[in-house]
Amino acid sequence: MQKVKTKFNIDNMKLFKILYLICVTGLTILTFSCSETVGNIDHEIMVKVPESELYVRVRGNPEKSLIINLHGGPGGYSGIDIKLMGPGLEDKFLVAYLDQRGCGKSWECKDKDLLTVEQYVEDLDIVIDSLRKKYNKEKVHIMGTSWGGMYGFLYLLRDQTKVLSYACIDGKVNSNYQNHSLIDFETNRANEILRTDITKEQKAELEHIVKELERIKSSNFEQFHTDVNWMKHEVPAKLGFNAYFADTSKIISFKDVVQDSALMKLMKYSEEEYREIGEKAEFVNAAFRNTPSYNNINIESELKEIKTPTIVIQGEQDYVVGTGHAALIYNALTNLSNEKKELHIIPNVGHSPAIESPQILSDILVDFFEKESLKN
Repeated sequence: MQKVKTKFNIDNMKLFKILYLICVTGLTILTFSCSETVGNIDHEIMVKVPESELYVRVRGNPEKSLIINLHGGPGGYSGIDIKLMGPGLEDKFLVAYLDQRGCGKSWECKDKDLLTVEQYVEDLDIVIDSLRKKYNKEKVHIMGTSWGGMYGFLYLLRDQTKVLSYACIDGKVNSNYQNHSLIDFETNRANEILRTDITKEQKAELEHIVKELERIKSSNFEQFHTDVNWMKHEVPAKLGFNAYFADTSKIISFKDVVQDSALMKLMKYSEEEYREIGEKAEFVNAAFRNTPSYNNINIESELKEIKTPTIVIQGEQDYVVGTGHAALIYNALTNLSNEKKELHIIPNVGHSPAIESPQILSDILVDFFEKESLKN
């Protein structure tokens, strides 16, 4: 394992939750720009999939290897990743930023029967084939963040023949580990505070939190959308930590995003369009999160089938997927030699290294993708 050494006020909890869903990994104010380099391209494409069309923004060097970016969520969008990931990657690679079914600039989807893991995997296969043909690439690289990290593995378990390498960034593969990790962490933290000298009101509130966490832990996670948002967005503040960020000064409000005209222009969103993707994010996320099959998905044991070179990256203080999830994934890749897999834990970073440590993340990704590109 390689351990890499390496200001946003919350207007209210609901705005933060929606912003995180649509940004997935969030946003930071970066000093570099994504101005187009001579020879680089910037294409907007709609890819036809069953009963929908998916938006793909393709930017960067068309002479180089193609990386397909999978945002988080489910329900996020890719526009913000142009700001977060683009500066370090687009001169060295061709990067395709995909808005998944029902998300971002892709067609709205209100049919929950089409908002499934199986449909998303089929969609990605169609997108990969479309981009390979359009840009004359025999194979592609994939990188996925958060939910996108699991999404990428799900695709590889279907077909690895079209993929050169894979980067999983703060992803998950074992929902049981993820869910219980946060529940146990918050329960232990609440009990620690209960043993201190606190007011009756604080004691009652913490006892309620412990009781609710026990209820959620014993459930089958059938209607998990409300519970998981409570666990990730409300409980941490009462327990003195943030589930997503090690450095909470990196958080930015929804208002700050829409008032950043340069960013909105880069993403090609009007304020009205940007607000609409928040509504789409909520619908898609609820459709997945209220499905027991998604909330309990566990592909850890299947990772032994992965033969594609893989890098696993995670923030040291990522309580969203659980601080040990990256090591769990790395160890489950038993069919990959140490030369074909890497593990990077970034200190003093939470669930969003693209926000809290963008340069270190970029350096890791560039080194990995360049190395794997040269092999082919």
